[in-house]
Amino acid sequence: MSNISVSVSDSLNAKLALVAQKSGKSVDECIALAIRDYIENYEDVYKTDICAVDNLERSFFLSIGE
Repeated sequence: MSNISVSVSDSLNAKLALVAQKSGKSVDECIALAIRDYIENYEDVYKTDICAVDNLERSFFLSIGE
């Protein structure tokens, strides 16, 4: 397991502490769950939006953003 350091605003830290307390989890557990969910959602969107299309569709979508 690896350790990381994250800086958050005082108000977000207070909200995080409240969520942790209400859920019966530690702040570290809540942060780890949030990061895991964020990455899973990102991977799902990336796979659906970009990886699931063929090369022609991919070049079309990428050209729109230029």
